[in-house]
Amino acid sequence: GQTTSIIDKINLWKNEKIIVVDLDDIYYCVAKERVTFVYTKKEEYSVNTSISEFYNGLPKNKFFKCHRSYIVNLNKIKEIIPWFNNTYNLKLKDIEEEIPVSRSHIKEFKEIMGI
Repeated sequence: GQTTSIIDKINLWKNEKIIVVDLDDIYYCVAKERVTFVYTKKEEYSVNTSISEFYNGLPKNKFFKCHRSYIVNLNKIKEIIPWFNNTYNLKLKDIEEEIPVSRSHIKEFKEIMGI
């Protein structure tokens, strides 16, 4: 059968258990103090690392650190909404939450998205 490389998965915490989550299932991540919260379509997980450390372990062809407190899965972006001061808000597929792109990350984001 087909084997998936372990690189496609990540270990996240929920209810004091370690859950193995598919990277493709992750929509976005948010930093709150020293904990990074990771959101899939229906679930919330956490990891006890800073968002920068967490981001270092993610594949850059899928994930972008669009703000000092946010990482977004580029494949889940549905709408890019121009916002104040040349920033953007991102609407993702399937979920209500909007993700901010901060000014310091706009240039790189536009290059990645071909805008």
